[in-house]
This record gives sequence, C-alpha cells and structure tokens, in this order.
Amino acid sequence: MPLRRSSSRPSMTRLLNRMRARGPKEVVTLSGHRLLEFLHSEDRIIFFALALQSPMPQRPAPPDSTFRRATPEDATAYARDIGTDSEETFCARLSDDTRCYLVVAGPLIVHATWVTTSEAWTRELRRYFKPPPGEAYIYESFTRAEARGQGAYPFALGAIAEDLASDGIRRVWVGVEAGNTSSIKAVRKAGFEPGFEITYKRRLGRLAVSRPRGPLAPQCAKCLVRSRHGGGQISA
Repeated sequence: MPLRRSSSRPSMTRLLNRMRARGPKEVVTLSGHRLLEFLHSEDRIIFFALALQSPMPQRPAPPDSTFRRATPEDATAYARDIGTDSEETFCARLSDDTRCYLVVAGPLIVHATWVTTSEAWTRELRRYFKPPPGEAYIYESFTRAEARGQGAYPFALGAIAEDLASDGIRRVWVGVEAGNTSSIKAVRKAGFEPGFEITYKRRLGRLAVSRPRGPLAPQCAKCLVRSRHGGGQISA
C-alpha cells in the first residue's frame, strides 16, 4: 500500500524492480489477482491496534538477523532485495514522518516495513489512512520467500513498536485483509488487537465501502479519507 499514488514512469520502474527482486512468476500472479479484484471482489480489512508502552515485549529475532531503521544508504539494497522502489523513489519516500524498517540477514534485506505518522494510500479502499495525532500506521510489509515462516514479521512489528514508543508514539495501527491468515497471526503474535473493520465490494471497478465497525471505530472516525487534506472520511 504505497504512500502516494504514482505516475506511470515511477510505476514502471517499480514494476521492473519488483520483477528483478521477486521473479516474474510472483509479479504475474499478483497482476492476475489485481485484475480479478478489479472485476469482481468482496473482502474485509481489519485494522488492528496496539497501545504502546516502553519497554515493549520483544520477540526473538530470526536466525542470524538484525533489525534497524533504514537510511538513504540502503536504497541500492532495497531496490535489489525488496523491489517495490528504485533507489531514487526509496530515498524520496523517507522523511521526518515516514520511516522504513529492515530485517537484515548478512548482505540481504529479508523483510521491510513502512511506518508513517502522516498518511498512507490504501489501495483496496481507495483512501488514505491518516493516524490520529500521536499515533502511527504500519503498511507495505514484505518478507522475502526464503525468510518466510521464521518469524521475521512479528519480530519486526515488536521492534518497530519499541522504537515508536521511545519516540512518544501512543498507539500504532496496521490493516490486514481478513483472508490473510498468516499476517493476522503475525500481528496477533506482536500483541495487536482488532480495532475496527471495513467491508468493501468492487464490481467492474466500482467500489462500495461500508462504515467502520468495531470497538475503536469512534477513535479512528477520521482515519480513512479520500484526499490527503482530510476530506471525505468514512463516518463511524
């Protein structure tokens, strides 16, 4: 779920990087899934939340792995190993309110997750998620195939929570499709609990989105907006 909608040239660059990093089979499979989703799809996104405190409980690191916040010096490795950005677009995305965190094994980035206190584009809902003041949103997490099943994602989530708590962030959010059982298991392992959920339906590209439902829906009533300036939110 990229932070901003891209023009055609950066999108093509990202596609080529993705093919190099993940192989054409995964890219073709994803493209087919996106086409079917555009034609006819129905799903739920569950937005999980975690109240932060310091120190946060930590999960064990995967074998021979380390965790750290990304810097512009990671641009080449990110483009090579994760593939969703070129070196240029990776550096452009890093800012005071948007970070990327990495799990690294030797010379290889095996997991990457983005975090923002500003806004992130939610492709499925065609809206931006804008966390409330003093809170943050986790998105665009990816684990390489060779590192899956080793706990990289819950480990990263716990380490991210610790880093954000030390910066005074009070709560962090993450959105997961209801059918993505492996990601739901990972976020639950990291201590996240369901905050609210939204159902969406798409027919030939026409999108219908339900109102948020769940215990934290009132606290995040203005989190999902159509524009980056905050207009057109979904009412709780």
